[in-house]
Amino acid sequence: MKKLFFFFIVLLCNSASANSKDQLGSWIDSAERILRAQTSASVLSMAINKAEYQRDFTLLVLTDDRSEQQKVMVRMLGPALWRGNVTLKVDDRISFFEPRNKRTTVMSSSMLASSWMGSHFSNDDLMRETDLATHYAYQLTKSWQQDNRDYHLVELTPLPSAPVVWGKVMYRLYLEDGRVFPEQVTYYRRNDDAQPERTLTYSDVKLMDGFKVPTVMEMRISDKPDEYTRMHYQKIKFNSDLAASKFTEQAFL
Repeated sequence: MKKLFFFFIVLLCNSASANSKDQLGSWIDSAERILRAQTSASVLSMAINKAEYQRDFTLLVLTDDRSEQQKVMVRMLGPALWRGNVTLKVDDRISFFEPRNKRTTVMSSSMLASSWMGSHFSNDDLMRETDLATHYAYQLTKSWQQDNRDYHLVELTPLPSAPVVWGKVMYRLYLEDGRVFPEQVTYYRRNDDAQPERTLTYSDVKLMDGFKVPTVMEMRISDKPDEYTRMHYQKIKFNSDLAASKFTEQAFL
């Protein structure tokens, strides 16, 4: 009888642990999709501030997560020198289109960590090739309440076979009105690093197309504290019936 009782307690503990991990994964997935929903069409500005240069871009971003074949398209609307440049992701294929010479280049996996258009965001950041909810394991490290919000700090470590760059990610999110909001994500090159390599913050929550969402994303590099890249959402439309033709290389022209 005692053995049966002990087995039942172990089973309950294992089940609770699995449910907790499922909950953390669901939170991370929801936070990552808050600016995408099933589909999204956004116009945003990108300001790059580096010691060598300052650049300002206007971007059109389309996303479609309605199937397993995830799609992302980033088209540059300005300035004139860059207008018409397109980065497209369909499933695992990522390609670039340059309108000046009408050339399409397929990106290799080695380019995922490279800077997108000289910004502090990588190709992977914009194209969402790395899926934090899928490629990482989670551990809740801290929970607290502040400003009528339930905050949680989640530690993410890569799964053994995951094709990822970061050895550890610390994800700070909060729950409000039944929704999950990202607030800060810190990226560590190695799991045992004391200092992160970079930090992404979400801020300026506003009502956009009927949903409260963070409208500003800012990436900073730890060893260059005066530099940053800031993305500011100007317009966004959620859950439109985006045509598949929007995510084809023929749409570049």
